[in-house]
Amino acid sequence: MPTIKCTDEQAYLIELCLDTMCRASMGQLAEIIKSIEKIRGKMFEAECPDGEERSYYALGSYIEETIKPTLFPELSPNASYGVGQKEIGKAQVLYEMSKVLQNYRAEKENHHEHAVSWHKPLHYSKEPLIEVINSEEKAKSVK
Repeated sequence: MPTIKCTDEQAYLIELCLDTMCRASMGQLAEIIKSIEKIRGKMFEAECPDGEERSYYALGSYIEETIKPTLFPELSPNASYGVGQKEIGKAQVLYEMSKVLQNYRAEKENHHEHAVSWHKPLHYSKEPLIEVINSEEKAKSVK
């Protein structure tokens, strides 16, 4: 079984990419822009083909409105698939992986107890959930 060793920052970037691809696979295409902006550390300001200047939410919405009918013609504009639906395929595994990493970050960063980042993943796939082993805690348990 593979082992991946990474920093907290790398774990966050993995979590972000897994979550983004999962959401895009569900039809939530606006999330792509938000994630790219987080990764780059700056906002996009783009002039769209209709001549309008857009950024952040408006740009994500524009991209979703433009591409979603082609990729997901069966979904209405405000609809997306959800966790546990067979239509999302392996995006279910992406969701579960991102949630485990999000739970790790919630504990590490001491998120508010009612934050969604503490919610455990809904486990519908046949894959086992990934494990995050904090090397600091592992070192303490060995002593």
